[in-house]
Amino acid sequence: MYTTAHHLGTTRMADDPKKGVVDRHGKVHGVANLHIAGSSVFPTGGWAFPTLTIVALSLRLAENLKAKLRSDALAEMGDQANAA
Repeated sequence: MYTTAHHLGTTRMADDPKKGVVDRHGKVHGVANLHIAGSSVFPTGGWAFPTLTIVALSLRLAENLKAKLRSDALAEMGDQANAA
């Protein structure tokens, strides 16, 4: 007989830092530039394997980080242009 185990809930996701480690975007509360995308952010386990949910969560985080980096880069370019 084979069994599987998934580590869930060790870095729970919650908007309130008192109730979770990361916010809804996977950013660790109170720590700059640290994000988590994995099954540990799930508050509870579901009835199915979490693989596809983890992939979706990771892709969502990647898109959010990409947008933030792009926004920060554009803002920096604007600051440099204004300084010149």
